[in-house]
Amino acid sequence: MKSLYRLPAIALSISALSLALLAAPAHAAPPSDAQVDKLMQTMNYERMKREIVQQMNASTQGMAEAMAGTKLSPAQRQSLQRSMDKIMARADQLLAWENVAPIYRKVYRDTFQANEVQAMIDFYGTPEGRSILEKMPKAMGQTMQEMQPLMKKMFEQIQQDLQKDIRQITDEAPPAPPAPPVPVSVPEPPPVIVNQGQ
Repeated sequence: MKSLYRLPAIALSISALSLALLAAPAHAAPPSDAQVDKLMQTMNYERMKREIVQQMNASTQGMAEAMAGTKLSPAQRQSLQRSMDKIMARADQLLAWENVAPIYRKVYRDTFQANEVQAMIDFYGTPEGRSILEKMPKAMGQTMQEMQPLMKKMFEQIQQDLQKDIRQITDEAPPAPPAPPVPVSVPEPPPVIVNQGQ
């Protein structure tokens, strides 16, 4: 269950990486691909990607250990770690810039104006902008850490509410269907005998 509480942290990190710079909708010339690439370079996408993969690794490691249990031998733990390393390598490859660049370019082209992207490039190129980028992961991590009790309480409440609702739903007997009408047997009339001799 503990690993479930980490999932919002990963989702928040990915959302922040994708949407941290969302502002006004575009109404003028969209940014060029080169501008978006420059912005991601200025924001140090590679560092942010590593931090996301590290968070994914910590969460997945916890899930794997919970699934495997505590009876693994040292050799089995090494095999599990090799499997984890392969999974994280695939995640790192999947998030490589050449794979996500088309997504970022489309999102920023559909969302921002060229001058807005240039303004972000200029800001994040300043000492203050770089300092904010450096501190943002720490701020996000600390925020999620402080939110853990709230998230735990929320999940527990959701679980209780679902269990209560499911019990109510399953305990309510569905109304009995109406009984089918009782067929009424109508006796056939006796055959009419025609006397041919009359």
